[in-house]
Amino acid sequence: MTPFEEKLRNALRREAAPEGFAERVVARTRRETQPGAKAWWQFWAFVSARVFRWALAAAVVCVVIGGGLVQRHRQDRLRQEGELARVQVRQALHIASVKLNVTRKRVQEINREAPSSRL
Repeated sequence: MTPFEEKLRNALRREAAPEGFAERVVARTRRETQPGAKAWWQFWAFVSARVFRWALAAAVVCVVIGGGLVQRHRQDRLRQEGELARVQVRQALHIASVKLNVTRKRVQEINREAPSSRL
């Protein structure tokens, strides 16, 4: 016999019921079989099952709507980050263009001032 089977056998072995178990079962049975108790229990079971179904449906709707809102928020944030990155790239290209133009003009001035020193 494997250790698993041994543990299973020990878990499923017969044990004596706790003290007072039979009395509690009988008392509960009497409470539930009193006039009006059964009707109340049946009504509560019907209402709670119906309420549970509606609550479950409402929870599913909330989760779907909430998930949609979260996804939309993420998309909006990504779009904003993309637009910010586009603006930053354009600004960086503009700055690089200005710097290159300044450098080109300086090189042209140097070439014009000293044409004989090139050789």
